[in-house]
Amino acid sequence: MTQEVSTSLQFVFSCPLSSGLHARPASHLAEVVNQFASDCTLTNLRNGLMANGKSVLGIIAADIRYSDQCAVRVSGADEHSAHAALRQFVAEALPLCDVPLAVSAAPIRSNTPPRPLKAAGVSCSFGVPVSRGIAHGKVVIVSRMTLPSSLSTPNKTDSQKELDHIKDAVAAVRRRIGEKLKYSITPAGTAVLQADLAMASDVFLVEKLTEQVLRGKSAGQAVVETGEFFIDLLRHSDNEYVRERSSDIEEICLQLLEEIYGASPGSAPVALHEPSVVVAETLAPQQLLELDRRWLKALVLEYSGSTSHAAILARSLGIPTLVGVRNARLVLPPGSEVVVDANRGLVVSYSLAAVRRFYGREQQTLQRRRELWSRQTEKPAITLDGQRIDVAANASSVEELVIAFENGADGIGLFRTEMIFLGREYPPSEEEQFAIYAEAARTAGGRPVVIRTIDIGGDKRVPYLNLPPEENPFLGYRGARIYAEHHQLLQSQLRAILRASALGQVQIMAPMISSLEEIVQFKDAIIQAKQHLIRNGMPFQPDLKVGIMVEVPSVAFILDQLCSEVDFFSIGTNDLSQYFFAADRNNSKVNELFSVRHPSFLRFLKQIVDQIRLAGKWAGMCGEMAADIRNLPLLVGLGLREISVPAVEVREYKRTVSRLYASDCGVMVERSIASAKVLEVDGLLGQQPLQAAQPLLARELILLGSTSKNKEEVIQEMVDAFYVASRTEDRHLLEEALWAREAVYSTGLGYGFATPHCKTDAVAADSICVLRLREPINWDSIDGERVRMVVLLALRNSEVANNHMQVFSTLARKLMNEDFRQHLLEVETADEATTYLAAQLGTAMTGER
Repeated sequence: MTQEVSTSLQFVFSCPLSSGLHARPASHLAEVVNQFASDCTLTNLRNGLMANGKSVLGIIAADIRYSDQCAVRVSGADEHSAHAALRQFVAEALPLCDVPLAVSAAPIRSNTPPRPLKAAGVSCSFGVPVSRGIAHGKVVIVSRMTLPSSLSTPNKTDSQKELDHIKDAVAAVRRRIGEKLKYSITPAGTAVLQADLAMASDVFLVEKLTEQVLRGKSAGQAVVETGEFFIDLLRHSDNEYVRERSSDIEEICLQLLEEIYGASPGSAPVALHEPSVVVAETLAPQQLLELDRRWLKALVLEYSGSTSHAAILARSLGIPTLVGVRNARLVLPPGSEVVVDANRGLVVSYSLAAVRRFYGREQQTLQRRRELWSRQTEKPAITLDGQRIDVAANASSVEELVIAFENGADGIGLFRTEMIFLGREYPPSEEEQFAIYAEAARTAGGRPVVIRTIDIGGDKRVPYLNLPPEENPFLGYRGARIYAEHHQLLQSQLRAILRASALGQVQIMAPMISSLEEIVQFKDAIIQAKQHLIRNGMPFQPDLKVGIMVEVPSVAFILDQLCSEVDFFSIGTNDLSQYFFAADRNNSKVNELFSVRHPSFLRFLKQIVDQIRLAGKWAGMCGEMAADIRNLPLLVGLGLREISVPAVEVREYKRTVSRLYASDCGVMVERSIASAKVLEVDGLLGQQPLQAAQPLLARELILLGSTSKNKEEVIQEMVDAFYVASRTEDRHLLEEALWAREAVYSTGLGYGFATPHCKTDAVAADSICVLRLREPINWDSIDGERVRMVVLLALRNSEVANNHMQVFSTLARKLMNEDFRQHLLEVETADEATTYLAAQLGTAMTGER
């Protein structure tokens, strides 16, 4: 991603963020630039737009999108330090600095009501889900906060006084946002507020405000005209992210006016007193944060986009939200009770009996699925042939720990500590660090937390370290290499970590170890810290485990020696791979040389893991290779017994592990390292099924005593059973596949039986679902009889012909047998039905290999 141009003070990078360089990452970039006196200019080489690197608004306005080539030029008194810091930031921090949003189920693609509601004649309003979930409450209309087009205040002649008003207002708004930051409870909320904080004192914004005052405008008029300038600039962009930032500027300007005049011309805060659905044209983050979340159940917005800060905050707070709902304020009367279905993308009146019945069943389905997932995430991830894989999470804050454990993390495989040391003039105290590490240990509740000691080098401006700028910070003075010079800093951190170990299963990990001498010195430092705590009567875990990052190739050749010194190893593929290939992973010119799936790199990893396991030690992995779930079969096959992944991905990793055979993964790794090129390994991965053969029938797919009243409800109930059992993630697609078959001919077989069926990859495995009704329903059967028993057959479209087709044929013949039908009508329990069907249909029902 990085390449040199004409001088050492310039470089070109490719934007690595899928959503572009928008407000939140732009604020991080500007923060780095503002640490230096030198000027910095960013040029978007796609469109020629230039920006002051110290201005968040300027960077946003440059419309830098994913993969855009951007030139960075630095000049000034400390240009060498600034240049090195920016290169390192762009290479290492920028790809990671945007907060990951919580993962939620894919939306059900539909612009019509669900079939049971459609059959009942129910009409709905539709929108785009930006935060999943279902909720109901009474409609509360909230007016939009709008910047006035002009102010009636006269122009002022005392420019200095007006500039003072501007300065005071900016400082007050920054304090206001800073106070909200103290109480932010989610990483996404923190990121939004940090971006707002950066924009509130943006150099470009302050320049424009000053310019207006010097032209004779009052402070208030300067705010209005400056706001209009930026709003117009951003709204004319064809990039949604850039357009959405116009509302953020409008909100900041309104806050400035409130500080100048003591009252905002925007709308007054809205008080909620009962379960409420807030309906608005659009909603500013400040308005959302001021709403009482005890009563706020859902949001319905007419114009906000999925990238608005209100949408991002709603996602982080778990508030079901629809945007793009046309005429919502007209069709949803204040005080009326509605359901917001932000899974399907609709809002509908809750007063109708059909709606209450449909969503009552829907809530039961979601609750059963949550309970099942909760039981699954509490369990360890074990492959089908019995190999346990610990799925841990990477984290940089206690907030991320909370997300990780909510998703079932077995521990924290990498707790980064760098952010505690950055952005300050003095190092954090031992007590400050202890408070953070102690909270992490308590939050983990006995699960392991691997804390990596400070990994900072000359690429970052840390005033109290006085690290010199370097030509190549990737290969420079960083990580454990700085510990000897900054002994007291390390001692302070080690003592804080050791003290936290008294509160939980805390472990210490050293970064950038490249020799035996370094780990010996590191362990000596730990002994010294322990002795200090003993002298001062402070408790700690005496047998606390110590490990290292495997990220320097030299370590691979001294593993026999290192295994006698440390308790565990965590492979950091980000650095290890680029050192292995001698190729900067962020340099687009050498991308073809770099791949963690290259057979040579896989061979290297296998040698490392085999040596560590032979010595009886534990080996795990963190980094980009582990963060790509497509690589999971490779990681299991390599023999890794712990992987550390993004917090929001833990649940899916555990679920996928449970569908793999470790033995198959091992065979695939052997074939991969024998391959000639990456494409061959990719091909092998494509052949590796990420879901195991599952039994055709499971207990949870037997539904006895259904109260469904028509065909639409029956099919919905059976599809919901697939969803609860994790046999489908796309209910809409499965349901439509079944209805497509019903449109051709009725599947009412006769004798009171129906056999809806389909072939679709919306199901995770070939499956049979059985439902028995309390009261028979019409199915347009060929003999005219009403249906009492429904047997649903679903086959994966992409599967090759197998013995399941034979089972389906056998089932069709059995249904012609009166004794078989009668037994199904009389079975009393799901277990009895499952056992009977397995006996009648043969061993293929078991799903065994």
